[in-house]
Amino acid sequence: TWAMGHITNASAISTLHEIQKRGTLRFGWAVWWPYVYRDAKTNLLTGITVDLAEEMAKALNVKLEWVEDSWGTFPAGLQANKFDVFNLCAITLPRATASGFSDPLTVHGLSLIVKKAEEPGLKSWKDMDKKGKKISVTFGSNTDMYLTRAIKEAEIVRLKTSPEAFSAMKTGRTNAYASTIDSLTTLAKDNPDSYVVPGEFGRSPVAFAVRQDDQVWINWVNFFVREMKLTGSVTRLLSKYGLDASFAAD
Repeated sequence: TWAMGHITNASAISTLHEIQKRGTLRFGWAVWWPYVYRDAKTNLLTGITVDLAEEMAKALNVKLEWVEDSWGTFPAGLQANKFDVFNLCAITLPRATASGFSDPLTVHGLSLIVKKAEEPGLKSWKDMDKKGKKISVTFGSNTDMYLTRAIKEAEIVRLKTSPEAFSAMKTGRTNAYASTIDSLTTLAKDNPDSYVVPGEFGRSPVAFAVRQDDQVWINWVNFFVREMKLTGSVTRLLSKYGLDASFAAD
């Protein structure tokens, strides 16, 4: 029938079909603690996204290939077919004009991390919004967008990667580093001389990014997401990487 032929044609051009034909799932990534980052001891990629990507490749019965990109350019990377799916990332309206998204797996707020000795006792991120203060952020990130809306007086220093932006705060080039609270919580545990400033200047759901015109592939990724939620895999991974169930999406 026409309907059956239509389905076959849709499948033939889908990313899902190409992955199965190729035998490889190409996973785009950019550093975002605790989702994907390099282990300092082994230099291997680790994090929540890494564990989920391995499960996704296993479910598809294909090999997993990592393709590094950046937060500012990943929508173009998806459109150029550099990778099949991108790291868990915040869903925003600007991103949704260029990328498709799966159902959310987690949700997070946005705040700042500062050094205890230099910025003691801050009650809110607003305490850092003063002339003479500098806040570093990853260029093109979800945090960059919300920080730009929120900050009125402080100087925003945009750097290409998350490690560069965090290092700017650690070395004193900036007074604070802005990111997601789940990421900042991870950094604070590894850097006891720093702490996460209370309060949020933004909040977003977090999902896999995919090409927006491929509904067959989006559907499969959504089935995968739902299975990870129903089996408790999402909450187990949050716990594994030092986060509680409050970061899990409904």
